[in-house]
Amino acid sequence: MLNQPDIPRLVQTSDQGSLEPLQRLYIAIGVLLLLLGLGTGGYMELEGWSFSDALFMSVITLSTVGYQTVHHLDVRGEYFTIILIVTGVGTVGYAIATLSELVLEGHVYKLLGGRRMDRKIAALKDHIIVCGYGKIGSLVSEGLHVRNIPFLVIEENPVNVQEAIAKGYLVLSGNAADEEVLRQAGVIRARSLLVTLTSRPAESVYVTMSSRLENPDMTIIAMATDPKAESKLLRAGATKVVSPFALGSHRMILALTRPTLLDVIDIIAGKGDTGLALEEIPVPQNSPFIGMTVERFSRSLMIKSHVVAILKSGESALMLPSAETILSAGDQMVMIGERLELDRIAMELSGMAAI
Repeated sequence: MLNQPDIPRLVQTSDQGSLEPLQRLYIAIGVLLLLLGLGTGGYMELEGWSFSDALFMSVITLSTVGYQTVHHLDVRGEYFTIILIVTGVGTVGYAIATLSELVLEGHVYKLLGGRRMDRKIAALKDHIIVCGYGKIGSLVSEGLHVRNIPFLVIEENPVNVQEAIAKGYLVLSGNAADEEVLRQAGVIRARSLLVTLTSRPAESVYVTMSSRLENPDMTIIAMATDPKAESKLLRAGATKVVSPFALGSHRMILALTRPTLLDVIDIIAGKGDTGLALEEIPVPQNSPFIGMTVERFSRSLMIKSHVVAILKSGESALMLPSAETILSAGDQMVMIGERLELDRIAMELSGMAAI
């Protein structure tokens, strides 16, 4: 079994493991408070002292500060004080050692870091949830991070969790098949969910179905290596199912038969340094470009980028636009051009729509 490293968010540990330092500190403080109460009650009962005198005597006894006794002690009081000192010194020493461990090993910092992460997760909205931080999930997370797209990783392997946290990603430790974990990840507020649990097809189907029930409008992309799992994922509510084997084989065929085309695909996918990109840009509902032709749209923004395809609102198939194609509200334009210009087009569209 892998040893579970310390991570900001508390990870479920094995029942056979020892108590966490913070839990031990809570126990020590609880025992100290119990001894303080017993000591105060004991002095009041055995010596007939007032509450304040009994409390003061208990505090100086447990802390071993060396003050003289509040009042003269009889034999019963002396024996009671001895017992209180022996138990109290051991408990105080244990509490100090545990507190030192918390500080020296960074548990306090990590606990505070975990709470900060929890607050950031709770504030997420219109984000992407990545279920699984394996080979595919880590690559997707890197791509989202580079593009400054808000996202959250759900992962239960503590080693993978630690790796994702080290890269600065928001991570929720747990099983994505747990509905409560999905709710903590903000599945109701998320815009998309990516399921990469290819080695556990049953869990992938359950995660997809649970997420669809929680958020009927979200986009769910699931990965599958088995055609049978693909059909089940689609029935469970996946928007699209992606096969890494199919994608890999397609790239290999392109590399053999159309290597230049593969280079172009890599460039517009962001793997090159030419600055070219392929981007999907929506036409907002109240955009001033509604009703314009593609040619007029390009002239009005004075752009060199090209609209290579349009998914018309309410349609399921892409169309190849001409210069006279009219833009409508809700259309999704697929454009190719320089990254900076595409970013400007998206900003101007959204900015004009907000006016």
